[in-house]
Amino acid sequence: MLAAVRALPERERQAVVCRYFLQLSEAETAQVLDWPVGTVKSSTHRGLARLREEVGDELA
Repeated sequence: MLAAVRALPERERQAVVCRYFLQLSEAETAQVLDWPVGTVKSSTHRGLARLREEVGDELA
Protein backbone atom coordinates (compact mmCIF):
# COMPACT_ATOMS: atom_id res chain seq x y z
CA MET A 1 0.00 0.00 0.00
CA LEU A 2 2.74 2.47 0.91
CA ALA A 3 4.56 1.79 -2.35
CA ALA A 4 1.35 2.54 -4.26
CA VAL A 5 0.89 5.80 -2.33
CA ARG A 6 4.49 6.78 -3.04
CA ALA A 7 3.90 6.13 -6.75
CA LEU A 8 0.98 8.58 -6.95
CA PRO A 9 1.50 11.89 -8.72
CA GLU A 10 2.70 14.56 -6.27
CA ARG A 11 -0.59 16.46 -5.85
CA GLU A 12 -2.63 13.31 -5.41
CA ARG A 13 -0.12 11.88 -2.93
CA GLN A 14 -0.14 15.06 -0.86
CA ALA A 15 -3.94 15.11 -0.72
CA VAL A 16 -4.25 11.41 0.17
CA VAL A 17 -1.55 11.60 2.83
CA CYS A 18 -3.11 14.64 4.49
CA ARG A 19 -6.65 13.25 4.37
CA TYR A 20 -6.06 9.63 5.31
CA PHE A 21 -2.65 9.30 6.97
CA LEU A 22 -2.79 12.57 8.91
CA GLN A 23 -6.60 12.42 9.20
CA LEU A 24 -7.10 16.08 8.29
CA SER A 25 -10.45 17.38 7.10
CA GLU A 26 -10.82 18.75 3.59
CA ALA A 27 -10.69 22.29 4.99
CA GLU A 28 -7.58 21.54 7.06
CA THR A 29 -5.89 19.90 4.09
CA ALA A 30 -6.69 22.90 1.90
CA GLN A 31 -5.19 25.21 4.52
CA VAL A 32 -2.03 23.13 5.00
CA LEU A 33 -1.41 22.75 1.27
CA ASP A 34 -2.63 26.27 0.41
CA TRP A 35 -5.05 24.86 -2.17
CA PRO A 36 -8.73 25.55 -2.80
CA VAL A 37 -11.03 22.96 -1.19
CA GLY A 38 -12.17 21.86 -4.66
CA THR A 39 -8.60 21.00 -5.58
CA VAL A 40 -8.28 18.92 -2.41
CA LYS A 41 -11.49 17.07 -3.26
CA SER A 42 -10.53 16.35 -6.87
CA SER A 43 -6.94 15.38 -6.05
CA THR A 44 -8.10 13.08 -3.27
CA HIS A 45 -10.71 11.49 -5.54
CA ARG A 46 -8.21 10.88 -8.34
CA GLY A 47 -5.60 9.55 -5.92
CA LEU A 48 -8.02 7.10 -4.33
CA ALA A 49 -9.18 5.92 -7.76
CA ARG A 50 -5.56 5.21 -8.74
CA LEU A 51 -4.97 3.36 -5.47
CA ARG A 52 -8.08 1.24 -6.03
CA GLU A 53 -6.82 0.31 -9.49
CA GLU A 54 -3.35 -0.48 -8.17
CA VAL A 55 -4.11 -2.40 -4.97
CA GLY A 56 -7.84 -3.04 -5.07
CA ASP A 57 -7.50 -6.72 -5.87
CA GLU A 58 -4.90 -7.22 -3.17
CA LEU A 59 -7.16 -5.74 -0.48
CA ALA A 60 -10.31 -7.64 -1.47
